Amino acid sequence: MLDVPKLLRLLNINSRELRYIVEHMDDYYYCISHPKISKKTGLQLIDRQGKPRTRDIYPTLRKLKEIQKRIYNILLKTIKLPYYAFGGVKKRDNILNAKMHQGNVYFFVTDLRNFYPGITHHQVFELFIKKGFAPAVARILTQLTTYKGMLPQGTTTAPYLANLVFTSAGLKLQELATANKFTFTTFVDDITISSKSDFKPLVNDLVQLINDNGFKISHDKTHYQKGRPKVTNVIVEQNGLSLDKAYKMKIDAFEDKTTPQAVGTINYFDRVEKISKTPKSVVKKMIASNV
Repeated sequence: MLDVPKLLRLLNINSRELRYIVEHMDDYYYCISHPKISKKTGLQLIDRQGKPRTRDIYPTLRKLKEIQKRIYNILLKTIKLPYYAFGGVKKRDNILNAKMHQGNVYFFVTDLRNFYPGITHHQVFELFIKKGFAPAVARILTQLTTYKGMLPQGTTTAPYLANLVFTSAGLKLQELATANKFTFTTFVDDITISSKSDFKPLVNDLVQLINDNGFKISHDKTHYQKGRPKVTNVIVEQNGLSLDKAYKMKIDAFEDKTTPQAVGTINYFDRVEKISKTPKSVVKKMIASNV
């Protein structure tokens, strides 16, 4: 059993340092705010109180940043995530996520609204308890990974913790998907469910299941469609994957294709093509070996 003294040794801090960090938490975070834009209108979204909606990112600084890296590498990575989870998971990415849906015809794509700030410090504490941590240890881990009563987006630990908290709903969605021969994946707050047959009558049940487990969907990012959807920014086709024509045009527009930006753009394009040509059965085995 991991006790508090052992935890502090793993995190390379002493009790005095821990107390100081907890009491001065505001000194270890900074906020980067991005406006939330409607895909339909191109305008910034407004909340019910008439205030402009933003996506607030809270990266950490100095010692707390180091501690969170240790929490992730030493503790969180030892907790296995379900097969359906792709975002924030080593050796899984948005391209592999899209690949899982190749060959299907009908797609339900949605986004969880206010996913990170909607996860409370109580949920994170309960998660650590469920994973077998002693209450005193769970309390410290919660203090070091949450901020202002929520899970802050932008930290090393946030994506993995978010995935773990969502498993309460995710495993139920997985069970429903398996029973109906659907394909179900998540990429942090992006959810994709697809099938070879029309399942539109079940969409309300899927949404209700998500709501009943404490999560809400973004209605402006929710779509049910037939054929060639964009799943985590990759177009899914019957026989492969592709990117928008604009992406190829972006590559052609680089005068110097040796710059870091150009190289990164080209490598991403090449990876989509490589995964597109790789048999789906091979990709599934590769993903399963990394679970």
